[in-house]
Amino acid sequence: MSIDILMAVYNGEKYIGEQIESILAQTRKDWRLMICDDCSQDGTAKIIKKYSSAHRDKIFLYENEKNSGSSKANFFKLFKMSHADHIFTCDQDDIWKSDKIEKTLEAFGDEDIPTLVHTDLTVVDANKKVISGSMIRSQHIDIKRDKLNELIVQNIVTGCTMAVNKKLAAILKEPDVIPVHDWWIAATASIYGQIKYIDEPTVYYRQHDDNQCGAQDMYSTEYLAGRFRDKNRSKYMLELGYIMAEELLDKYDIPSEYVPMLKEYSAMPGKGKAEKIKTLLRYNIWKSGITRKLGQLYFL
Repeated sequence: MSIDILMAVYNGEKYIGEQIESILAQTRKDWRLMICDDCSQDGTAKIIKKYSSAHRDKIFLYENEKNSGSSKANFFKLFKMSHADHIFTCDQDDIWKSDKIEKTLEAFGDEDIPTLVHTDLTVVDANKKVISGSMIRSQHIDIKRDKLNELIVQNIVTGCTMAVNKKLAAILKEPDVIPVHDWWIAATASIYGQIKYIDEPTVYYRQHDDNQCGAQDMYSTEYLAGRFRDKNRSKYMLELGYIMAEELLDKYDIPSEYVPMLKEYSAMPGKGKAEKIKTLLRYNIWKSGITRKLGQLYFL
């Protein structure tokens, strides 16, 4: 069994050494770490080269000639280079718990089924002080919502906890517009295979000045007020779902049972509000919880 860990990095000198150390400390040792540096302007590449020199058979650095503009592009470049049985995606500023690989592999099951496995996260601050023992619970994420009509409007998969098997990786095609890899891969897994969740944190997710989406309470007055003030952001997230529906139809030979829903959802921008609501009702395309549903209706 082969294991590849894909890490897309950019200006990560502050934390990347600790992340690499946590991978080296894994209980499973039969892995390869593939790192793609997106033209960092700090000492990131120098730190990685130090580790790759010390672990020549384990850690490999690839440097882009020009900045790709997104971690998604960086990750898909690495996906195209990997042919491992299991592929993990990894952020530059987190810390893996020592049994992350081992526990994730145990969840896969039948390797003939395209499968994505993801887990909970422990949220910590820049100094590794615990902010939340469970990001899934602090964000009120319903991880059972893994059907395509649910995922198209609300992602449940956090990319830094994610792993896929070879069957799913072989299907993946890179989207042109969608800027996030985890949401796209989750939708692909929902169409062609399955999504499995481990209800246990395997990663210390570091929340710091450049990464503030961690342990926010999605039902708090402060958070909700911020979302309603930032109407452009809320509308943008809904619009990404419409774009995803269009790109899924464009990139894949979609099974017939999903085509009507994806066609109608991709056409949402040209519909009036009443028609949009009819589409949501027809295909049960709703966010989870009353508060999120009300926000969804408000920003249609």
